[in-house]
Amino acid sequence: MSKLLPWVLAFGASFAAGSALAADNPAPRTIAPPARIPDPVVSQAPAGERVDIASVPRGVRRAVVADAARRFALSENEVVLVDAERVTWSDGSMGCPEPGTMYTQMLVSGFRVSAKTSAGQMQYHTDSRGSVVTCAAGHFQPGPKQLPAHPSGTGAEPRTQPPPVKMPDR
Repeated sequence: MSKLLPWVLAFGASFAAGSALAADNPAPRTIAPPARIPDPVVSQAPAGERVDIASVPRGVRRAVVADAARRFALSENEVVLVDAERVTWSDGSMGCPEPGTMYTQMLVSGFRVSAKTSAGQMQYHTDSRGSVVTCAAGHFQPGPKQLPAHPSGTGAEPRTQPPPVKMPDR
């Protein structure tokens, strides 16, 4: 045992000296640090399945038409729905999150609907129950300016039909 002890002590001392050297001189890096901070990953809008406008629930169509008429300051009769897609949104923001706002963190089934008027076109994101939002900064497409069609100067034609009846939500 007395002959083994010097060998164990010598091995322990050399191991300790090697560890101290490794701590002072770390192994060279094999991967260069990044030259710049990468751009953040921007989430893509979910893919939609094209559907016929008539298959979009009536409450959703009415909500889109009413909002487009209000934004373009036209009558609802001058708004035409031109395109619709069935979409599943990743959360309650329906693809148009606003900074500082909290949203439901669950999948929301809905639609992406385009409304067109003589004053321009706008794309809406909806749920299946009639809530509508628009990412107005990215989707507003102004159309050509037109002179008012009505002598009163409001641009709205007089209604020849009674106003639509608002259906109660279920």
